[in-house]
Amino acid sequence: MICIIGSTSDDILYFKAKIEKLEEVTLQGSFKVWKGLMFREETILCETGPSLINAGIYMSLIIEKFDPYMVFNVGSVYSFNDHLRQGDLFIADRYYNSDVDFTDTKGGVYGQVPGEPPFIVADTSLNANAEKAAYLMTTRYVQRGFLLSGSSFHFAPNAISSVVQNHFLAQTENMRAYDNNSEAIAKVCRNAHVALLTIKAVAMQMGKEREKITYIRASLEMMPTIGKIITKILASRTEDVLL
Repeated sequence: MICIIGSTSDDILYFKAKIEKLEEVTLQGSFKVWKGLMFREETILCETGPSLINAGIYMSLIIEKFDPYMVFNVGSVYSFNDHLRQGDLFIADRYYNSDVDFTDTKGGVYGQVPGEPPFIVADTSLNANAEKAAYLMTTRYVQRGFLLSGSSFHFAPNAISSVVQNHFLAQTENMRAYDNNSEAIAKVCRNAHVALLTIKAVAMQMGKEREKITYIRASLEMMPTIGKIITKILASRTEDVLL
């Protein structure tokens, strides 16, 4: 079984249209997901909402109930890097949290939950396969880098740039994008030893006023491409098993 998880209904709209034998499943209380068949795989579709807390809860409940062997984290990121532009594809190599600060209690560095690592490292082999598949299947620019996640939404780059400059100076060169759910998903997958690939559309560059109008559409237009890349990855895994 696989899981495809996004922050909003738009993030998973393409995949929801492709799923067969679709059924809604209640995980707990108001937490619901969709289950069906897609890409010849049993599939869970999930919309977390733009919240790190909800994303962590959803991912924990999904792993506990369905035990997926792989999670595809899709949707949008917002670039604060001049070289990562609207319409590009982004693959996360590391995950950082912009909202956690236990430094006054000597609980670690900024962004680190006490007892947890300061960041989550992605599966480099899976990321490399995704990057290769992306270049084979699209002319879109594909970039890998570090992803910062928080529970606030930002159109302007100032707030994010301030966090990066004040707390992640050593990572500035590779810190490329921001979203609202990925770090929590990565943390749960790491602790449960579940493979995770985060591949997202760059919806906009922060500070580009004209992109405020088109950022939702730009992300939606990328979902079929991301779907094809996921299909390619799953097909390759099937071929490896048969060999």
